[in-house]
Amino acid sequence: MNILITAGPTREPIDAVRYIGNRSSGKVGISLALAAYKNEHNVTLLMGPGIQLPEMPSQISILRFESTADLQSLLSVHFPNCDILIMAAAVADYTPLEKHDGKLPRSHDQGDSMIIELTPTPDLAAALAPQKKPNQQIIAFALEEADVLIERATAKMKRKKVDAIVANPLGTMEADVITPTLITPSGQTSSPGELRKAEFASWLIKQIHNL
Repeated sequence: MNILITAGPTREPIDAVRYIGNRSSGKVGISLALAAYKNEHNVTLLMGPGIQLPEMPSQISILRFESTADLQSLLSVHFPNCDILIMAAAVADYTPLEKHDGKLPRSHDQGDSMIIELTPTPDLAAALAPQKKPNQQIIAFALEEADVLIERATAKMKRKKVDAIVANPLGTMEADVITPTLITPSGQTSSPGELRKAEFASWLIKQIHNL
């Protein structure tokens, strides 16, 4: 199968120097790419900025993006040719309404503040769902607080109209372990307990075969 994986953060530019980002390490997406490759799938990894990759097999196609708009452009090219899209990237929910050329100067008046107006980014998985061919699947991710994890992840899955969603508690970010729950539209849930991210990746690739 052709598996397309997104990983890492996005950077939403404020000006030529500053940006709005997040703390995603990209470890889950990288582990998924390696696990899919080991299972003899054709893998394309769309990788966010600021992440130093480990040594990767040359057979894995790796393409870089910076912003949500960059990732959207790459998905428009590569999604039509994949069998499975795994949206593991931490995509920004908002981006600055205005991107300034050059560097915004700092005011030297103590009382001055800077107001940056934000606008919602497009929901990339939800936008791709209506374009799916019968043989295609989209697996989304949801990072939420533990006490509302399943409820919010299920709501996201239904809203996005994806084929499954992986629910992760907030402690997953920057950690070496993950305690995931895979949720399907039928309401079925599956959780392997706490795993290292490489172990989780192997588990998820096997689960996807059974969806």
